Amino acid sequence: MSAPPAGAPTVAPQRRRLAAARRFARSRSAVVGAVGLATLAVLALLAPVVAPFDPAVQGGEPLLGPSGTHLLGTDQLGRDIASRMIHGARASLLVAAGAAAVGAGIGVPLGLVAGYLGRWADTVAMRVVDLLLAVPGILLALVIIAVLGPGRLNLILAIGIGAIPEFARLTRVATLEVRERDFVLAARGMGASTPDTMARTVLPNVLGPIMVQFVITASMAVVIEAGLSFLGLGTPPPAPSWGGMLQDARSYLYQSPTYGLFPGICLAATVFFLERIGRGLQLAVGGGGPRAAARGIGRGAV
Repeated sequence: MSAPPAGAPTVAPQRRRLAAARRFARSRSAVVGAVGLATLAVLALLAPVVAPFDPAVQGGEPLLGPSGTHLLGTDQLGRDIASRMIHGARASLLVAAGAAAVGAGIGVPLGLVAGYLGRWADTVAMRVVDLLLAVPGILLALVIIAVLGPGRLNLILAIGIGAIPEFARLTRVATLEVRERDFVLAARGMGASTPDTMARTVLPNVLGPIMVQFVITASMAVVIEAGLSFLGLGTPPPAPSWGGMLQDARSYLYQSPTYGLFPGICLAATVFFLERIGRGLQLAVGGGGPRAAARGIGRGAV
């Protein structure tokens, strides 16, 4: 396989992208996941407009069941559950996207350098990854939150740092597979610098598995954010979060059984949507890019 100079557009990559898009579109479950997640993201983005009540306003009748006024009922402080759930989607999706971006933003360059340069760079990068892997991801997140304190930004950093090893190892494996291919050798032979070859020739050819890992990391981040919020270490009240709502509902299971039901459904649905998208992307990129790397994406982010 030969290629034009690094960075020059070619027909083959465009065809591969179109073929991957068609494979993704043929997966009904992946399309359902994409539509569901897009709907949730739009609701979160337009929360101040679409939410029927201010999520922080108290004073209504507490622990009401679903009604015409309050579609999903009220919590122990008389706040509208539906409004809090819509606003809570912002926290979950923001933390999910931010944590995946932090993990990819550090892990992908680390793995790219390790896989392409090899030798001492590979040794140093992998020792850093081993150091991070020595600490369980959830424990690392708890330590970071304990040091920095609860907060959305600290959550993103805590979960994102725990996701770095997966991105680094995946990118390294994929880079090792493509670095000796003809189009990479051609780029070197035409005088492309090492950073240019890595960024414009190698990286575009390993993006498929990285995209899948990004979605997997986001789904794990949604669960971890909810778990930390449930423990009181996530999004600080009175800001709404699904994990915090589940924690509050725990004390009112008999008075209002539906209180904790709806946040739990939203949490499960979000993870389901992301999982379907991840499987659809895995199927889509399976026909191209590093197959060995694509087969190694099934592990969680932390």
